[in-house]
Parts: sequence; structure tokens; C-alpha cells
Amino acid sequence: MTSTWNEITVAIKENRHELKLQGPTISSYLEANGVDSRLYQLTNLNYLDFSNTRLTELSDDIGSLVNLTNLVLDHNKLTRLPETISKLKKLKCFDVSNNQLESIPESISGLTELHTLNCSLNRIGTFPSIEKMTSVHVLIISNNNLTSLPEGIYSEELSHLSQIQASDNQIEEIQSEISDLPHLNLLDLSNNKLSTVPAELSACPKLKELNLKGNKFKDRRFGKLVEQCPTKSVLDYLANVLKKEQEASGKKDKKQKDKKKRGKKANKDVEEVVKDMINILHFQEDEGYTVQVTPAVLSVRQYVLCCIVRQLYLKKSNMIYKHFITLQTKLHDEICQKRQAATIATHDLKSIKKPVVYDAKFPQALMITPLFKQKEVSGEKLVTDLNREAEEQRKEKKRNTVSGIHKYLDLLKDKVQYPCLVDGEGHVISFPPITNSDKTKITKDTTDLFIEVTSHLNLDTCKKVMDELLYRMLEMGLGTPKPEEEGAEGGTGDTETQNEASKRVQKTLIVEQVQILDTEGNMKAVYPSRADLPNEAIKIIRNYD
Repeated sequence: MTSTWNEITVAIKENRHELKLQGPTISSYLEANGVDSRLYQLTNLNYLDFSNTRLTELSDDIGSLVNLTNLVLDHNKLTRLPETISKLKKLKCFDVSNNQLESIPESISGLTELHTLNCSLNRIGTFPSIEKMTSVHVLIISNNNLTSLPEGIYSEELSHLSQIQASDNQIEEIQSEISDLPHLNLLDLSNNKLSTVPAELSACPKLKELNLKGNKFKDRRFGKLVEQCPTKSVLDYLANVLKKEQEASGKKDKKQKDKKKRGKKANKDVEEVVKDMINILHFQEDEGYTVQVTPAVLSVRQYVLCCIVRQLYLKKSNMIYKHFITLQTKLHDEICQKRQAATIATHDLKSIKKPVVYDAKFPQALMITPLFKQKEVSGEKLVTDLNREAEEQRKEKKRNTVSGIHKYLDLLKDKVQYPCLVDGEGHVISFPPITNSDKTKITKDTTDLFIEVTSHLNLDTCKKVMDELLYRMLEMGLGTPKPEEEGAEGGTGDTETQNEASKRVQKTLIVEQVQILDTEGNMKAVYPSRADLPNEAIKIIRNYD
């Protein structure tokens, strides 16, 4: 016999259209008597967030909630989904990430109104056809056991599909029909088992972000290009391969006539990228920056890497500072997996006093002046205030979804202590994954940048995020003093203008090592090390004594 849950009683009484069931309280209900069966009688619900609990099974009765448009089931213990999920014909967003699913029911293909499907961080080995999901825009299937992309994914009927995130699987092949997806702008197949990719990939008309890193390609030159160069250079290379294939076979691809050439002489473009440079400054014993990791933080969020970027030029155009801030937000959503995998924080170096300590403090003892605030508050009060703001926002908008910093509050649930970075004067300069200190915020006048990346997963995750951030900063020209590249940075110039700018100006970035130490002063890590940022397409100068 199931118990009655107060949250559901209130929802019935108020005839709620949205319901949020999360956290340890709900988990205790589940362990005691299972799901309150009245949940499946709330047929007016259009938003249900049942996440961050110990939910192991979803009843077939879920199919009764026929008015659902948003169903969030992430961070549970689900091992299967019922076939009746197909009855949710109005469903637009379905998030079942961070569970223990090994398969997805075939019936899910009947969700023809589905806009976003997130099945990442499971154990899925097979995936049903998505050919009939003609409304799907975003497909997220990263961190599973898939050996191929879902059947039907290359169908011309999927005219709205714009994002495919399928990293960290066992995928072995991409078919040439991928060029039939007219609105595909993001494709992430990093860390799979690809050995080749079709040259037709370059014919995707809207593709702007392509990540193929972590695959072992037969074409070694292409493999280096993938690891070290931006999307445009990779697509230029493939476009050149496609052109040669067409010339050799005597075939002309009709679609290519209607598309702008992505660049001339791909090989020459690659040579131009080689001229870009990252200058790594070796750690100086007396003057270098260190971060000491305390035992307290090891059980909270144990992994951290830091580095310093010097001689930035954030003032050289009106937009470059804004683009840099946007870049961090973008990386948080992509490679950081909405801060679930890692968090990036940037500080004005001149505002940080040595030595820096990575610690964990009790919420009431952690004192910080949050970004863009003037008053110092405790971590406890900050989180309490943010939860209250999130609730007010929910009520004002009459829905449970929240935006901005409020999205990450769940990452602190059940934490007895909060992670923080503390400088030599005892100031908390960072409270990951929530906020930085206003004391160290960057401005257009910032020239030296202290960067931190933290994660609860592993150190390699921190390295991948830091590598990607530095590559993007180099690509933006943040360390390049001359203004000719403004068109490329702001994304306003045409392809030829950007190519000409890259020929005129060598992009540079100066990166200084930071050591990570334990409490006894022994080095745990240093970034960038000799093994980090391996790059032949970008000139790396390692100034080691």
C-alpha cells in the first residue's frame, strides 16, 4: 500500500498544472511505500519534474498523464521505461539522463511532437528508430554504450534536427547521408570509435560546431586536425577531400552548387592555422601561483586545475569582452554538460593574493561577495535566497523551470560542506558550481586572467575543459593585440574577410603554469604540463628551464 504525499495532495487541491518532486524527502517516501498512485491521476499536468531521487521504476500508469508537454526524470535510478510512454502524445521535452537505462522502448518513436530528447549518462546499448520524430530539434545520447547512431537519424524527414550530442559511446560509423540534415548545426561525436568520416559531412549547410576529438582516425593528418583545429578547418579539409573524390569519379554533387564554398585550398588554410601560437610559461618556484587542496574538499568536489593567461586584449573591440563571457556560458552548456561534469571560473589575477587554497566549508562559515553584488553573505544565506528567488520566479511564470544560476542549485543538494577557492587574504573568490566573487570579477580592463576548472568526476575532465577553453580563446584572438580580426571575433565578417585577417595576424596566447599541491606541499598536478595541449597545427612554445 502506497502512502499519500503532501506534495501531491497540494497539487490535487490547487489543480496544479506543474509539479516538482525532488530530493531526499521524496526518496524517503519512495523507500517507505513507493510512488503515491494519485500522481497518475493528475491528468491536467503539463510539467512534471521527478528527479534527483531513488526512483527505480515508472508505472505503466504514466501513460495517463496525456497532457504532459515536459517530463524530467534525470538523476534517478531507473532501469527501464514503460511502453506506455508512447501515450504522451503532447510531450515536447523528455529528459531521462543520469539513470541506469540499458534500452529505450520502441514505442518512443510515436512521440511525434517531441522537440528535445535527453538520454545521456545511461547504459543504453540499442536505440529505437527516430525517423517518425519529425519535430525533434535536439537529441542528446552522450555517455552510453551505443555502437551506432539511432536508425532513421539520416532521414530527410528530420528537417528540424539541429543538435546531435553523442559523445562517449562506441559509435563506429557516420553515413554520408548526414548531409541530408538541412538544419544540423552541432554534431558531437567525440570519444567514440570512428576511424573515418564521410567527406559529405562538409556539405551540411548549417554545421558550425563539429567535435570529433578522441577518435582514432586512419588519416593521421585528419586526426591531428580534429584534435587541434577549429570546426572550419576540419570542414575545409573534408570539403577538399569531397572535391577530389568528385573529380576522380567524374560525379557532380548537385547540392554543392547551391552552397557557398567553405574555403579555398583547404591545405593552405591548415598551414595558416599552424602559425597561431600558444606560449607556455614554466612555473617559477618563487613567483608562481599554487593551489593547495585540503582534505575537506576531497569528499565534496575533489578535482581542480588552474592556469594563468597573460596579456589579454579584451578592450580591442566593443564586442570581444561580451563574446568571451558568452563563450564561458556556451562551454558550461556543452563540454561541461550544464555544469554536471565541470565548472569554469575566471578571475582578474591582480585581485588574487597568494597562496590560493581549494577548500570546503560549512555553509554558514563560507562567506562570499557574489558576482555583481556588493554585500558579503554566507553560503547558507546565498543558497537560501537563491532557492527563494527560484520559487518566486516559478510562481511568477507559473511553471517549475528556472533560469540562470538557479538551474544549478540542485548540484548542492545533500552537501554538508560547500567547495570554495580561498586566496591568501582569506577571501572566498569562488563557490563552484554557483558563483565567483565580485572581488575578482573580470572587466574589459583585465589583462591577466586566473582560470579554474573544478569537477567531481576526474582530473581528465578538467583537462579537457581547460584545453577547449584555451583553444577557443586562441581562436577568438583574445591574446592578439591588433584589431584586424574583429570581424572573425564578432562573427560579422564574411569568410573571405576572415581568411584575409588570419593571414595578416598571427593569433597568440600566453599561458602560465599553476601547480596543484596537497597539504604537505607535494605536487598533485600542474597545468599545462608537457603532456597537455599537444598541438602540431598550433605552434606550442614550452618555456621550461
